[in-house]
Amino acid sequence: MRRIFSPTSLKILLIACLLSYTTSTYAQSLSVRSSVGVVHLPLSDWSKFWGGPSNSFYTKNNPNLYYGISLHYAINSKHSISTGTELIKSSASLSDSLLVVNWKFQGIPVSIGYEYKIVTFNERFTPVVGLGCSYFISEVNVKVNGVDQNSNRRGKGYGIHMSLGLLSQLTESLSMITQVRYRYSDGMAFSDNKDDIKVEFSGFDFSVGLEF
Repeated sequence: MRRIFSPTSLKILLIACLLSYTTSTYAQSLSVRSSVGVVHLPLSDWSKFWGGPSNSFYTKNNPNLYYGISLHYAINSKHSISTGTELIKSSASLSDSLLVVNWKFQGIPVSIGYEYKIVTFNERFTPVVGLGCSYFISEVNVKVNGVDQNSNRRGKGYGIHMSLGLLSQLTESLSMITQVRYRYSDGMAFSDNKDDIKVEFSGFDFSVGLEF
């Protein structure tokens, strides 16, 4: 897959934002946002991983908690850009009369985004819309019960997301953000084979956070 951007370019972007903040002659500001949310990951392709008998039974763990932190740079009163990361975990299992296969998935997206504050008639509540893209560092741990077999693989992937949220002003320097988001991610595969099954972190999530 063609590389769109790398972790190095994300670091450069963050440094550029910090430098522009310190040298700008305009009233622009930085804020930090931390959040916790619930995400639903279908993980449907993983039912095909096991080529076992037809009586095998596939289950997945949904919904799942995730955690995030981001740094936001206000261009002006309506527009801002951000960079951040999250920790997403999920699991699935497949069993038949002989074996049980357990998968534990972990995704750490490093994201850059844009957010727009919609005009509102209430100073304390501000609707916001956002979009962005992510570089995923993915990992899956596989454990096969009955044969004492374990394996661990890592990979990379790319994603895009869109969100709709509400900023609620609690104090002069503290706000609460509630947000619903849809994310598409191509995940990572166990190998470079074209038809290999991938860890897909696509899905809907809902989060609540604080912004300082």
